[in-house]
Amino acid sequence: MAVYKLKKPKVIEAITFNEFLEIGRKTPGNETREFPWYFQFNGYPVTHENDKCYLIPTNYDVLKFTSEDVLVIEENGEIYPCKIDVFKEHYESVI
Repeated sequence: MAVYKLKKPKVIEAITFNEFLEIGRKTPGNETREFPWYFQFNGYPVTHENDKCYLIPTNYDVLKFTSEDVLVIEENGEIYPCKIDVFKEHYESVI
């Protein structure tokens, strides 16, 4: 087995569950009550599963996004949830 390292560091954006909720609340035409039910994020249709979970369609599967995750936004616009502890282990802030 060979071991590889990325040649170039990968820079991504990430948002918390609460930041995500605020984006959904501000989406025009979205009836929110307390939690947005359905909205588009980066061109992906996001749906409310329950008040603690959203369903995020990715290029691989529909994944659950909860307050225990951050939403990773790749340079190409692809999004996916990542557990906070895993995220902190692999990424550091550049700002």
